[in-house]
Amino acid sequence: MGDRISIAKAARLLGIDRHELCDRLDHAGIQGFEGAVDLDAVKRISPKLSRSDALLSERTRLIQQTARRRQAAAPPRKPEAELQDDLDRMHNKWLLERKKAQEYSVLFDNLIDELGHWQASDDETKARFALEFSHWICKQFD
Repeated sequence: MGDRISIAKAARLLGIDRHELCDRLDHAGIQGFEGAVDLDAVKRISPKLSRSDALLSERTRLIQQTARRRQAAAPPRKPEAELQDDLDRMHNKWLLERKKAQEYSVLFDNLIDELGHWQASDDETKARFALEFSHWICKQFD
């Protein structure tokens, strides 16, 4: 058994109501004890938490890689106006990519929320599918 987290805190991390999380845990057969639940069990039914861990790991890896790089020789300096043009061009490109990433993030969050509703469904087939699909998504982030 891994780390334990309160059901209320897990629900806040997922952005859902505590009662909804309890329903999802119950449908998945995950038992809580004294208002807490195994964090790994919550991650298995919630791709949102697994995705957060994966993003954090990726950020850490990129920071470590960048810190190790050393520049052998300084490149020739460009004029200030040319540097500003390059910066503006990169900033505009970054804004477009950020917008696209935000749209995908919203879409993915909506998908995860819908899966959560399906997990708590009275339709056993729908609930089983949602649970299995959630497990698959979580594995993709490991």
